[in-house]
Amino acid sequence: MNKNSYVTAALFVVFVLLTVFYVSIGDGTENDAKVGSTSAVPQANLEMKETDAQSAEELTAKEDGKEVKETKEAKGTKEEKKDEKTSSIQIQRSEVKKAESELVAQLKSIIASKDSDATEKSEAKDDLDKITKDTQHQTVLESLIKAKGYDDVLVRTNEETVQVFLEGTEEPTLEQTNEIIMMAKTEFATNPDVHVQFKSIK
Repeated sequence: MNKNSYVTAALFVVFVLLTVFYVSIGDGTENDAKVGSTSAVPQANLEMKETDAQSAEELTAKEDGKEVKETKEAKGTKEEKKDEKTSSIQIQRSEVKKAESELVAQLKSIIASKDSDATEKSEAKDDLDKITKDTQHQTVLESLIKAKGYDDVLVRTNEETVQVFLEGTEEPTLEQTNEIIMMAKTEFATNPDVHVQFKSIK
């Protein structure tokens, strides 16, 4: 297997892993919706051991303990809900960037190596240029789609395929989905096969 085939195979593996990961995250949509549901807040334990000397601050904490705990519980729930809203795409983006960084490092190593022949260096340079170009298109397309009102967007490419991951409070209509597909085809200008996946963060 030559260097070009190795790079292509590596990109395909990253793409497949990304798809599987997002699908597994998407299966938890129902659970995500439950984060914001109303549930009974555990009652604060107001029992305190008697001590010979309790400060005024300790007494106040005992008296208002329930209110303080409820406030912390509510704050924690909001923070957890916020994390749920942004975590899936952020995790994917982080993992993909890491894989791409490793691949770029390998390609640069091939180009700089004295052991690589002219063909290997040329193929590595072409692959590096493609990664750079694809990244630029992905960034532009993500910005354009996000401007439509989605909370977060991740665009990934693999050969002739473009995959768009969306997160938001409202699922796109068929018309909106078709618009996103046309935006992707226009941005990459290669008439790619476009897949759009949506995850609700209500």
